[in-house]
Parts: sequence; structure tokens; C-alpha cells
Amino acid sequence: MQNHSSMPAVTRRTLLGSAAIVLAGLTSYQVLAQERSTPDAPAASGWMYTDVLGNTVSLAAPPVRIAANLVTAAALWDFGIKVVAVFDSTASAHPDGDHIAWGNIDASSVVNVGDADGNILPEALIAVQPDIVLTLTFNPDDPSDTAGVPPDLAGTIGHIAPVLVVTDMDATDIQLQRLEDIAASLGADLTLPEIAAARTAHDDKIEEFRTVAAEKSALQVLFIDFDPGEIYIGGPQGVAELQFLASLGLKFSNADSEAAGDFWETLSPEQALKYPADVIYNDIYSTLRTTEDLQSNPVYGAIPAVTAGQVGLWRRDFPVSYAGVTAFLEDILSTLRTAGKLS
Repeated sequence: MQNHSSMPAVTRRTLLGSAAIVLAGLTSYQVLAQERSTPDAPAASGWMYTDVLGNTVSLAAPPVRIAANLVTAAALWDFGIKVVAVFDSTASAHPDGDHIAWGNIDASSVVNVGDADGNILPEALIAVQPDIVLTLTFNPDDPSDTAGVPPDLAGTIGHIAPVLVVTDMDATDIQLQRLEDIAASLGADLTLPEIAAARTAHDDKIEEFRTVAAEKSALQVLFIDFDPGEIYIGGPQGVAELQFLASLGLKFSNADSEAAGDFWETLSPEQALKYPADVIYNDIYSTLRTTEDLQSNPVYGAIPAVTAGQVGLWRRDFPVSYAGVTAFLEDILSTLRTAGKLS
């Protein structure tokens, strides 16, 4: 994924787990180079899948017992694939399921096999007897930036069950297709009425978003994490869902920034007006969470969008399923629909 090594990456992206994976030395599966994750044609009745890093796993049969990082697990859950175990810091910090990343998962029906930092505990993983481990990477070019598998335990975990890195921080629509593909390969029936209905609702919401974005094309937006001592500006070319929103017509006031391709650009509070914006979306992990929090801050309260109350919520780490993406788009629209030009 993108550069997300600034403060929220440590204290917030760590909610998904920031760890390393070293698969090259494992002998449990064959490694083949490909550009993106895809199910391959298996021999006989077996199962084969190549992940976003080019690692290929071949099994005698499609895996049934699956351990996955939480947002991957939640997306698969919506496609009808019920995992047996989850990991990452969100799962550990919110064991009762009170976080958007859980999606529709029944938290009482899965086992958290991660420690407090979200890294997989081998003993816990052995206990659930997984056929496979699915996870994500924040940066395919950096083996130290993959969720849940610490480098010193990569070999151990890989011998308990093969590990696949099934998504990265490409745009949300690309991730959605990858997750649908792997769900289908795992046996999901994508023709089920509930999945078809979710797909239709998703497609309709995308068209609505395009229409509203065109109507509001004069508005400039920013996605920000607010801390009292620093602010972090989301990069429209560096954050998966922001890439997606830009492709649907949303206009970003930092679109031409040199840092637009980074996950975060770190600024001091005094630089809060660097990118004038008509609408601000406040990160769900912000220390100053609500519009009232921001308005009561002597610096942030002077930001025109904050003063005008044109502040929406950026619900990061939503499940990338049809239902998850639809809900995310509606969150953005709920503020955008009524926003006006401020400058």
C-alpha cells in the first residue's frame, strides 16, 4: 500500500496490524509471479490461488477453515464465506464487534488468533486448525508492511497453514473485485438473491454518487485525521477509498499536492488552511472526533468548513463488500448532498 508510516499509521492503521511476511523460504506451496490476485484453474478437483504478491498456493481441495485479517474476513462474510478465525488489532481492541471493520460478522462465532498488536499467535492459530490464512498488504513493495504475520514467525505460521496476501491498497473497486473472485473460488454462490440485491444496491449507489459529485463539482474536499498537535491529510492517490471516490468524480483540494500519492501528509495545526476545502471528512480515528470537538479548538474551529459545519465522517476500514462499499458511499453523500461552496 501507500506510505502510511506517519503517526496515524502507527496508532490507527495499526488497528489492522502492521507487520511483515516472509514467504520466500516456505516449502508448503509454489511461488509463481503474477501481477494481481486471481484464482487459477486447479488440477482435477483441487484449488489454486495466486495472491497480489505473486505467491501461489495449491491445495487438494478448496479451503474450508479460513483465518483472515478482520476487514478481509468481514468482506468474505458478506459473500457467504464464514471464517473461523480473525486477527489484527481491531479484532483485539474491539472483541465485542463494536467497530465498523467487523461488518456483519458475529464476533461470538469466530476466534481471535491475534495478540494485542494484531499479530498472529501460532498457538492460537494451531488450535483453530485453519486450511489457509488470508491477509492484506499496505505496500506490495515492502515485505515489512503486511498485516498480522511478524517476520520472526513467518516461517512458523506458514507451516501451520499457507498464507495468501489477497488485497493491497489499490482502489476500492479493484479490491472489491479481488474479494469477490476469491470468495467465488472458495465456494460462494454469487447468484444468491441477497448477494444479487446487494450488488444492485451497490451499482445504484455508485450511479447516484456520480450524479451528486457532478452536481457538486465546484466543491473541494479534504479527508483529515485531527490530533491536537498535528493533522494528517489523506492522499487522494494514496488511500484506496479516496482513489475510488476520485474516480467517481469527487474533487480533492490536495489533488495536485506532491504528497497526493502518500497515505498521509503530516501538517502542523498552523498549516490547517494549506488546502482550502468546502467539505472536510474527519477520520473515524481522529482524536478530535466530532464537529463540536473541532469547533471548540481555537485553530481548527477557524477552518471555514468546520465553522460552517460541513464536516462528514470518514469511516475508514469498512468491509470491502457490496454492502460495505454502499454504506461508505452513503456516508460521504450524506454530507456532500447539502454542502455549499465556501470560497
